Amino acid sequence: MSVVVKPLAPKLGAEVTGFEMSKPLSDEDFAAVRRAFYEHGVIVIRAGAFDDDDHIRFSRRFGELKMLKFEAYLGERKPEIFVVSNIKKDDQYIGAHDAGMFWHSDGPFLNVPHGPSALHAYEVPMQDGRALGDTHFANTAAAYDALPDAMKKTIDGLQAVNSLARRFELAERSGIAGSSARAQAKTQEQEAIHPVVRIHPVNGRKCLYVSDGYTTQIVGWPEDEAKALIAELTQHVVKPEFCYTHSWRVHDLVMWDNCSTQHKATFDYKLPQRRLMHRTTLAG
Repeated sequence: MSVVVKPLAPKLGAEVTGFEMSKPLSDEDFAAVRRAFYEHGVIVIRAGAFDDDDHIRFSRRFGELKMLKFEAYLGERKPEIFVVSNIKKDDQYIGAHDAGMFWHSDGPFLNVPHGPSALHAYEVPMQDGRALGDTHFANTAAAYDALPDAMKKTIDGLQAVNSLARRFELAERSGIAGSSARAQAKTQEQEAIHPVVRIHPVNGRKCLYVSDGYTTQIVGWPEDEAKALIAELTQHVVKPEFCYTHSWRVHDLVMWDNCSTQHKATFDYKLPQRRLMHRTTLAG
């Protein structure tokens, strides 16, 4: 086995090296990568240059991939690929330029939330030799474990509403509005109810499943009490001790678990500083 796993932060993240993304992984090496992923929640793969076909082949080893329906700004791309970019063509963004403005996991507004996501960096904005556009990750399982017993007792069994509309409302308030995906988003599921504490389907850990970006209500609770609880939990999840911040390099592949982690982008760049990322997402 050639895979090498190096932890990146005390509670979250590992760098995985020792193979090439442009070549198929052996079963033994893939098993090591999979173990690292479900142990660390986020893996950073630095394994040489690769293309979308390699990205799709690797991601599919973990399970079924989502085939994307959005046509708003994706242009030429494979149906398994979601484009994240601030680049414009004919005055239109070629990808989701405002993805990740707020702490979230992917797809909680769906009845079947997304499985893991894997993001490949093709272009990374730079300034004075420093990469911009960092991505922050938080470990929702470690955050749950650190809660007082009284809070665990309070939230176990609760259900929360997660709404796509909240994501767009927050975007408009932030001044980064104008996502061309909003009109098409009306054609898909808009809202779903999920447990506040989700049980991870692979490792069985309890994970906090509320986020600033999508969670709007606790089922059966008065609105003011629900908002207070959501705020307390979402602020707890992103405490520094549960987090890892990734500084991107070209051809990094970062894969994260959408049950046991949340993430948030950094918007410290603008054109002509270009950012181009391709993402695959597994079905839930």
